[in-house]
Amino acid sequence: MKTRHNGVAHDERLLIVSKYFAGIDAGTTGASVIIFDGTGKMISSGYREYRTKHPHPGWVDQDMHELWAGICDAAKQATSSFPGDVKDIVSIGVSSQRGSFIPIDQIWTPLSDAIVWSDGRSNKQTAWMKEEFGEEGYYGISGLNISSLWVYPKLMWLKENWPEIYRNTWKIVNGQEWILHQLGSDELFADPSALNYNGMFDIQTLDYSSELFSRAGLDLDLMPPLLHELRPVGEVSAAAAEATGFAKGTVLSPGGGDQQCAAVGSGVNRQGLAELSLGTAAVMVAQLDEAPDMAQNLQSGVSFGAHAIPGRWDMEGTAHAAGEVLRWWRDTYGQPEVRAAQELDLNPYDLITLEAAKAPVGSHGLIFFPFFNSQANPYFHDNARGGMLGITQIHTRAHAARAVLEGVAYELRMSVEAMENAMGEPFETIRLSGGGAKSLFWSQVQADIYGRPVERLIVSECAALGAAILGGVGAGALPSVDTAIENMVHTRGFIYPNEANHAVYNEYYEIFKKAFLAWAEADVYNDLAAVNEKMANVPAAN
Repeated sequence: MKTRHNGVAHDERLLIVSKYFAGIDAGTTGASVIIFDGTGKMISSGYREYRTKHPHPGWVDQDMHELWAGICDAAKQATSSFPGDVKDIVSIGVSSQRGSFIPIDQIWTPLSDAIVWSDGRSNKQTAWMKEEFGEEGYYGISGLNISSLWVYPKLMWLKENWPEIYRNTWKIVNGQEWILHQLGSDELFADPSALNYNGMFDIQTLDYSSELFSRAGLDLDLMPPLLHELRPVGEVSAAAAEATGFAKGTVLSPGGGDQQCAAVGSGVNRQGLAELSLGTAAVMVAQLDEAPDMAQNLQSGVSFGAHAIPGRWDMEGTAHAAGEVLRWWRDTYGQPEVRAAQELDLNPYDLITLEAAKAPVGSHGLIFFPFFNSQANPYFHDNARGGMLGITQIHTRAHAARAVLEGVAYELRMSVEAMENAMGEPFETIRLSGGGAKSLFWSQVQADIYGRPVERLIVSECAALGAAILGGVGAGALPSVDTAIENMVHTRGFIYPNEANHAVYNEYYEIFKKAFLAWAEADVYNDLAAVNEKMANVPAAN
């Protein structure tokens, strides 16, 4: 008789373990390509950075050909260092940015650079949304608060400001569909979880809302049909095989939105668990087993959407600048750590956190506000901007570095509280993923600020692992998402909050929140935005 492990027959499990699954995580600032075995072990990987463009204040664009070149470079690294035959890699799944979109023609050529999720050019259209729907009206339809970061107002901006591009557009696609097409897929589709930041869904049906399109005068025919299942959508073409190193004929299957893939790759497949991905932005995702009751959640400040696991919902909280803040610190003030890291062959971020650890809990009252682009959940203030409060002559680079790390976590605590209020109970644990989760120090800071146990995952690049799992299930090479999670997702154990530190952080967190709300209510952020807009047209002084 065959023995069983986690519901899978022993012989079947051996067969799964002997297969390999690739996950592509096409992020905002770089692409990771990782190949896993059936136990979730990383076998080989590659990474390549690429740029975003900022042609005007608040605008964020991306050259999709540059992004594709980055994916190919990262894939070449992963496939060239893969110890076996690349033909043993049975599937590829893709994790992509949500809320970034590309207008394409019928041969999939981009008609402009992608407009990236963090772009904030559509304030005029966002104001129209508030007048047309009201905050509660829009939230009740879409599950999202009104924000200039969604595709919905940006698509209105595109129609109004680039009418020729809009007229010539065949389809509006997300990065995932475009990347899969570059790899060899000929199928036109969209994955619901990759469109969570589009802001054009009916949250109850997880389908496009015809009401939102008609009231904005947008063409629903521009949107690809939705795919509500995990299945193959093509195979790696000869051209893509040459460009990436993957074998021609490798099965392609949708993964999902980056944070939904990260939720799968961190094992969030039941209510009560949460995943917090610390990448360019920080996003916290928790599963819901059924559609949310929007009437009960109108004031929650939580974002609701589709999970990457078909037939399930999720809720989210977001900070639009997390790793981006730390990268800014590295590039602007972290030159000593960058030089030392080069000399010692170390990661400069490790040296920055070592410097931060010299400062006390709470950074002697130095509070950092990480609102580089806006404040997202739960208040959604598009014009909120960053800064520091409490700086005195006693503060050093160590205090400032620690305050930056604490400030990101303070903003995220606002999301933790909002999501727990919507769920009606505290999270059992928060699983940390992404590049920021590699830091034990920052993980402990977060446990202390949230007052919740956190777990670091053995594979911190959870979006790539989740994409690989979803791709493997879609290809038919893995039996189910839940079974694959049991076999492939593993944690390093719990990091519990230090209660004394948590008490200190409670005091400073309340000041952080009170200061933000006071500036928002006094229109300080809006006034600053108005002055910046006026000054943008003033010639620079010599």
